[in-house]
Amino acid sequence: MVRRTSNGGGGTGGFTLVEMLTTVAALTIVLGLAVSLARFVRNRSADAATRRMLGRLEGVAEQYRRRTGAYPALPAIVPDGGVGGGRLDDQALYRAAMANNRAMVQALRGYRDLWDEAFGDLPSAMQNEATLRDAWGTPVVFVPPRAANVGMSPQDRYFVFSAGPDRRFVTIDDNLYSYEISLVR
Repeated sequence: MVRRTSNGGGGTGGFTLVEMLTTVAALTIVLGLAVSLARFVRNRSADAATRRMLGRLEGVAEQYRRRTGAYPALPAIVPDGGVGGGRLDDQALYRAAMANNRAMVQALRGYRDLWDEAFGDLPSAMQNEATLRDAWGTPVVFVPPRAANVGMSPQDRYFVFSAGPDRRFVTIDDNLYSYEISLVR
């Protein structure tokens, strides 16, 4: 006959080292999944906010064209001779994007009613008096029709684009384009 102790077993009633390590490992996996999910949700939210802004911006630019008869004259994102002596340089592209962005914002802000209606609800991190930025903080670039050094959108239209989450204009795999948004509608 086996006698039982008061705690129901023969041990001290604590956890073994294996049980504790298993629990820590399970908690680590759950925490890792939670962090990954939070990062995914944040990136999707930034992507959606930028796409909404690009769609609105294309609409404002089109209204500007209807009122004035032409799109604003803007500095090119990639000059005809290329950037940096023929090679694409991230710093030169960023400077060209800022010049392009500031010129477009200045032109569009001339029609305060259009601007306020389209961008009045954007957070200050995405717009101010001088620039319009995507959700990752990079200036949005404006490309007129028939920009041979950049490429053309469907139907040879004006378009705007964002460098995307990596903030690099030369990596087109994550760039966001306004014509993609308008094609989905």
